[in-house]
Amino acid sequence: MSIWSGPDKTVRAVTRNPLLPIAAAFAAGIGTAPHFYLSAPERLLLLGIIVLGAAWLLRLGRNAHSLLLSLAGFFLCGTFLAAAEHAYLPPQHIASLARRGVLRPDQPARLTGWARTPSLAQPRWESFDLALTQVEQNGRPLPAQGIVRVYYFPNRDRPVTLDISYGTPLSFPVRDLREPRNFLTPGSYDFEAARQRQGIYFTGVVRDLDQLQLLTGRSGSRLMAFVFGLRTRLLSALDRLYPAERDSLDRAAILKAMLLGEDSWLSPATEITFQQSGIYHVLVVSGLHVGALALGLFWLLSLFRVSQWTTTLLVTVCLVGYALLSGSGTPVVRATLMVLLYLTARLIYRERALLNSIAAAALLLLILHPSDLWDGSFVLSFLAVLVLASVALPVVQWTLSPYRQALRELDATEKDLILEPRQAQFRHDIRTVLNYFCDPSRLGQRRWRMLRAALLKVISAVVVIAEAAVFVFFMQIGFSLAMAVFFHRVSWSGIVANLVVVPLTPLLIVGGFLVLLLSLVWWPAASVGAYLLGLLVFALRVGAGGPARLAGWSVRVPSPPLWVWLGFLAVLLATAVLVARKSRWTWVSAAALVGFAVVLTLAPYSPQQTPDELELTALDVNQGDSLFLSFPGGRTMLIDGGGAIPMPGQPPPSLDIGESVVSSYLWSRRLKALDYVVLTHAHWDHTWGLISVLKNFPVRELWLGPGPSNYALKELLQVADARGVPVVRLHSGLRRGIDGVPIAILSPPAAWNPSQVGNNDSLVLQLSYGQRSLLLAGDVESRMENAMLKDGFPLASDILKVAHHGSRSSTTVPFLHAVSPAFGVISVGPYRRFGHPHEEVLETLRRAGVHTYRTDTDGTITARTNGNRIELETFRWQQRDWAPFNLHPGAGSLLSRQ
Repeated sequence: MSIWSGPDKTVRAVTRNPLLPIAAAFAAGIGTAPHFYLSAPERLLLLGIIVLGAAWLLRLGRNAHSLLLSLAGFFLCGTFLAAAEHAYLPPQHIASLARRGVLRPDQPARLTGWARTPSLAQPRWESFDLALTQVEQNGRPLPAQGIVRVYYFPNRDRPVTLDISYGTPLSFPVRDLREPRNFLTPGSYDFEAARQRQGIYFTGVVRDLDQLQLLTGRSGSRLMAFVFGLRTRLLSALDRLYPAERDSLDRAAILKAMLLGEDSWLSPATEITFQQSGIYHVLVVSGLHVGALALGLFWLLSLFRVSQWTTTLLVTVCLVGYALLSGSGTPVVRATLMVLLYLTARLIYRERALLNSIAAAALLLLILHPSDLWDGSFVLSFLAVLVLASVALPVVQWTLSPYRQALRELDATEKDLILEPRQAQFRHDIRTVLNYFCDPSRLGQRRWRMLRAALLKVISAVVVIAEAAVFVFFMQIGFSLAMAVFFHRVSWSGIVANLVVVPLTPLLIVGGFLVLLLSLVWWPAASVGAYLLGLLVFALRVGAGGPARLAGWSVRVPSPPLWVWLGFLAVLLATAVLVARKSRWTWVSAAALVGFAVVLTLAPYSPQQTPDELELTALDVNQGDSLFLSFPGGRTMLIDGGGAIPMPGQPPPSLDIGESVVSSYLWSRRLKALDYVVLTHAHWDHTWGLISVLKNFPVRELWLGPGPSNYALKELLQVADARGVPVVRLHSGLRRGIDGVPIAILSPPAAWNPSQVGNNDSLVLQLSYGQRSLLLAGDVESRMENAMLKDGFPLASDILKVAHHGSRSSTTVPFLHAVSPAFGVISVGPYRRFGHPHEEVLETLRRAGVHTYRTDTDGTITARTNGNRIELETFRWQQRDWAPFNLHPGAGSLLSRQ
């Protein structure tokens, strides 16, 4: 007799999928670990008390209480493992050496190790991961471990590629080592954590191939050497099958992404099309691809009547091989593990223990890597399969699948007696309809059979399409919260697009690998197969492109507030429970779920603004400027949008700061529109990010100065024209007013018209509110500073946005004396790439008694004033460190991340 037997409904409900609450409790523990202020010994002591308490309650027959206490134990385990992973690094790890001061990352060093991945060519650079064995600095060799991602930037002067294979031992010097750095702006993606989850704590740059010293021998495993070698050959085969000069449909890039997980060659147009249609997941190797491959293999093997055990074994081998070939990325490994656990449970228990398999995969992955919980792809993957398994699939099986099943052997009337009443009635109705339209006395026996069979197939197809539509609809609804949170997009067009694209995916995956295998043994056959495969890619693009053009079906949305999160998840959970019970209240819950999806789409929540205050926020956009202003009456202004600076001889930067940083910040403030966008001047680090901002937000006016144009400004004006944004030209001497805040334009003069774009083109704005003033100096240099002094403008201000990132070509002593600010804000990138801010300028500011804040060290800087007092805060001040954790107090091998 089971220890869980008895009348306890709670225990019986939990034991249907026992791993589900365990995984949830463990994940909750990981989520609270940063704020869990118990030491390691205290946690272990508490865990022992919980285990004894649960055993004692179980002995007393208090099963439900014992279960709850056991879940508390798993919660505590989650906090312990998460804190241990965060705090512990081996003593010889490169990050440990740097934190102890043994290694100075900002000084030259020589790295020795072996290539953990082959060099991979991408549009702007090549890179490989180096597994360290030694670091030498100042003539002192140090044993080291850890991974450094190494970059090489070929250009016109250095066109040669790295061509490094897996396992190659090598040694080379680097000028410095840089930690992956986040944009210190709310709402931005956590690049640092993402790299650390891959084991990458530092990056380096190979500047000259002559410095690479290839060492003798080989490292790594033979299996991975074979896998990487095969992957390289398959990537090259796709380039040969679809030459770039004849591949206007991006077929090679799409197939590289779908089959081998190499998405760096996708064009921006292709990415945007798939994002707008809500099917970008098709281009990222994930659970859809693993499932599609498994489904295709099951179907192929079923044609040869292969046994279930043999089929499972062959599918397992193919899925593991696919995970290795596609780069062993976290999403594909996660999806492969889920599918393999499901197949194993299916063999052992002879039942579809889907929810339990999902929970087992999540629990195993979180035990190995607790920080995966903070990975957006982890949340998206498991939310997707949970919605699929607990809502979408059960709804379809409950509502429409019985009608599809009822169409089998339709003329066997004796089957009506063993089916559900609704199925029997449906069969009767369909026979009546078919008999009415297909009367054998009028059509003849042969034509009657043909027409009746055709009509039956049409009815069956309609039912199947209806099943797919309901399935995709509930999947899209259930996924809308995650899409709004992580991608700031709700795409109703995905319902249409997925109906076309999802059935194509298994064909593309299986067919694609068949063509790639043929390319290794018989090139003419592979060329023929590539033509047919190209037709499938064309169909995929049509399936994505059509829905993407549906106006208003894909909208960008701000971050939802907490009440939307909690309400949506509560309704989603209620829907799953009600569907499982086949309750009549299911449709009420489903309607509420649709209601929350509509709320996410319309985003009727108020922006995060402080009324009756003027706010200036300088965003950390690396080397560039982007200022956000919130006015006392609620109107908003964005001055510049940042933008990665292109390097000579290299393609344009791939990172879109306007999308990834500036727009994400505005969405985190729950903004849906901007009243005013101002471009100070047309340099890339001010202009390029505004292009995405204008695409993402309705804008009332675009303000420009009288300066010259360039490529970036022309692109911005094209977007403004397409979006219907009026352009307002401003120059010195003009004044505007917004919500009672007068704005004076101090530079440049109306007649300013140089031959090319320069820093002195910058619009300089002075805003006054009550007794306080802000001076926003753009990138003006000493020439324009002197001109403003000569024109006699009242420059005195409380806050100065220091011009040109703190360059010594600006912020002259007379100008600073005239402004006499209390606070200075410098928008500048890290590592002083261009020598900004200059020490002379910092010293000038110190001597003038100016309290200076910098975006490279302080992150996003916010100043608010009610017209009298001024309040400042920075991103760094708002960050909270993890609670202290040390398994062995005083041990040097446990290093808390500062």
